[in-house]
Amino acid sequence: METNNGQLTDRARAALELLVTEIGELRPLPASAQQVLKLTAEDRFSAYELANVIASDQALTAKMLRLSNSAYYGFPRRITTMRDAVVLLGFRQVRAATVTSCVIEAMPASNHIAYQQFWQYSLTVGMLSEVLARADRQAPDEAFTAGVLHNVGRLALDQHRPTLFGEAQAYAAHHGVSLHKAQLETLGFTDAQLGEELGKYWDFPAPLLDAVAHHDRRPDQLTSPHSLVGFVVRARAFARSYGASDGVEQPQALQPPADEWLEPPVAPALKQAGGMDALRERASAFLQHAGSN
Repeated sequence: METNNGQLTDRARAALELLVTEIGELRPLPASAQQVLKLTAEDRFSAYELANVIASDQALTAKMLRLSNSAYYGFPRRITTMRDAVVLLGFRQVRAATVTSCVIEAMPASNHIAYQQFWQYSLTVGMLSEVLARADRQAPDEAFTAGVLHNVGRLALDQHRPTLFGEAQAYAAHHGVSLHKAQLETLGFTDAQLGEELGKYWDFPAPLLDAVAHHDRRPDQLTSPHSLVGFVVRARAFARSYGASDGVEQPQALQPPADEWLEPPVAPALKQAGGMDALRERASAFLQHAGSN
């Protein structure tokens, strides 16, 4: 349980730390992904460095070249080397796709979550977060990564504590409360907290950790709508207004999106991205060429 001031109890903290260590040992990120994250954090990099890091991992290179030549990017000429991919598609685009694909591969199918639906939803949220960042003239690659990985703790919890995950689901259904509320009552911590701690284990940069930790806020609870957290929360709300779901929570009935998606600067940015249907198609293409299942 949490204490009254919102802190984890010693028992819950110990259980969370044990789980993070277990997941980290069983599902480590490839060394190449760790190096890419370090390039991100240092913010001093070159296309040559990124291409070399990816090229050092043959399996990752093959995956990224498949993705580079897929409908996700729709580039007209065939890309045959990682250096070409970085130069033609952009350093930030390739960097974000590399980290994202490595995390997807580290998190295989689970028990209570529809794997394809989960990542389809997460990738859609990532691309919608990217749209919001472009409209706000901020880094779209960081918003994409945050959107895709925001819910990684939920998948990890179901994979490694499926019985407890199921108990929390049953508690939520029986008592009519949110899954996070049910997790606090039954586990003492939420899957968002697990995601944050797992991100620390994987050396995620601080803004990405913040987005993972606080993605479950409502848009009206945001103190900074133009942060990574804000982009992810707003993107989730828009996706859910279209009936999208992560494969766990019931999809909402279709409803009009928030006004910001119908007005400048967000509406033109969404139109430039092809609209919601195009984003869903690109999410499917990414998952087909970069996913592990």
